[in-house]
This record gives sequence, C-alpha cells and structure tokens, in this order.
Amino acid sequence: MNRVRIIALLALALILSACGGSPAAAPSTAAEMPNQGEVAPAASSGGAANALEAYDARQPAGAGQPATQGQSGAPNSERLVIKTADLALQVESARDAEARLRALVSQLGGYVVKVETTGADADMTARVTFRVPPARFDDALAGAQGLATKLLSRTVSGDDVTEEFVDLSPRLRNLEATRDRLLTFLEKAENVEDALKVNESLTQIQGEIEQLKGRQQFLQQSAALSTITVFLSPVPVTAILTEEGWQPATVARRALRNLVEFGQGLAELVIVLLIWAPVWLPLLLAGWWLLRRARRLRRQPVATPPSNPEAA
Repeated sequence: MNRVRIIALLALALILSACGGSPAAAPSTAAEMPNQGEVAPAASSGGAANALEAYDARQPAGAGQPATQGQSGAPNSERLVIKTADLALQVESARDAEARLRALVSQLGGYVVKVETTGADADMTARVTFRVPPARFDDALAGAQGLATKLLSRTVSGDDVTEEFVDLSPRLRNLEATRDRLLTFLEKAENVEDALKVNESLTQIQGEIEQLKGRQQFLQQSAALSTITVFLSPVPVTAILTEEGWQPATVARRALRNLVEFGQGLAELVIVLLIWAPVWLPLLLAGWWLLRRARRLRRQPVATPPSNPEAA
C-alpha cells in the first residue's frame, strides 16, 4: 500500500514538473518543428505577399490609388507626345543647305523621310522632311535654324496622346476576352449555322482588335521620333535698274521688228483670203452683177405717150 502511494506521488511530481517546464520550451520547439497546420498558412501568406509585390511592381506609379485632380493616367516620364515642327528658312544656297541638313540629321541619330526640290542652281528651293529622337528635337531645330540667313517662319507643336494610348489598353483587353469567349462558343457549336454566326462575330471582333493594336503601334512609333519639315529658299536677287539714254540703234531695231511683224500679218491675211476664195468670190461676183444691172435699168429713158392732134 505504501509502495503504491509512493509511486503515485512520484508520478504526480513528474507531471507537475513537466507542466511547469513546457511553457518555456514551447516556443523553441514550435519554431524548430512547426506542425503541418502551421506550415500551410505561412506558405500561403508568403505566396500572396510575393504575388502582390510582383503585381505592384508591374503596375505604373499611382496605380490602385485614387486619382487626384490634375493627375493623369500615366507618369510624366512615360508620356507619349508627338512633336512636329515646320521651318521656313532663307539660305545662301538651297543645295548646300540641304547637304548640311542631311549631315546634321545623321549626326543627331535621325533619318531623312522625303526631299522635294524645284528649280536649279541659284533659283533652287528644297523641302526636307526628317525625323529625330524626341531628346534631340530642340538640337535639330537649333541646328536647322543655324543654316539660315533669315528665319521666315517657325511652327512647333506637340500632341499628347498618353490618355488615348492608356484608354486603348482596357478596350483591347475587353475585345480579347470577348474573342476568347467566342472561341469557346465556336468549339461548343452543335450545328453549322451556329458555327457560322459565331465565326462572323469572331471575325468582326478580331478586326477591331487589329485596329486597336495598329493604333497603339502608330502612337508609339509617332511619339518615338519627332518630325521636322524645313523649307529652304534662296536669298532673292535684287535687280539693279539703270536709266538708259537715247539709243538710235535700239529704235531702228524696234522699227524693223515692227515692220517684219506687219509684213507677216499682211501675208497671213492674203493666205486666208485665198483659202476662202471659193466662198467669198462667187458672192462678190453676184453682188457686182446685180449692182451693174440696177444701174443699167436706171439709165434707160421712160417712154412718154404720143400727143392727140385732134384734141389740140
């Protein structure tokens, strides 16, 4: 009996000592050997955090935050601005200025799009259209103006297409989602008629997708390079007028030229009359004959009746 009590007391002491030491040992044990129920939430929360960080990294600055007044849909560093400029320059030689302008464009990392020239030598004019990176836009304008002796006109404009480009993205995603649904419907079509209807809608949606993608590509390419058109015209030559004195030789040459012109006109008249003779000659002869006949009739005396002697 005593032995049983002793064993019971020893067991109770061991239990109390184990309960008292378990709180201190629990943190290290839990940290070293987490159970399966604790591992899953930790991994899940870590994956979600990583996914959110990756998503935030892909989003532009300010995405997911309320837009304040004056805030645009894209950061200023990524704005799409299509820059264009038109210059009219007066130069000493349009040919030389064109060659120097080509060299300037190549130096700035651009390229010439089109060159139109009219006239030749000192009267030559040229219209040069070229494209340069937006960062060298101002340098290109300054370099082109440096070729001129006089700036006739200058027009610079910038078209901010950032909002349009940003608005195209959700529209494109919606159309692509619609296309995917139509493809699913096409796979589940049970007859030819349904398949044709779905295919018609699919073709229309695909066309709209291509249009939006083309517009996006056009905006990107237009903003990637700025366009400048330069018209080159030579300096006009001022004619020097000198007052000339009386020159008899010049008067004689002018009179001779007038005489020749008169003779040419008279000869042309004779040729025309000869060619038209079959028309006017018979009419002239008929008129002449009628005129003579009328004169002959007027010359004939009028016969008077004989007088009656008996009445006398």
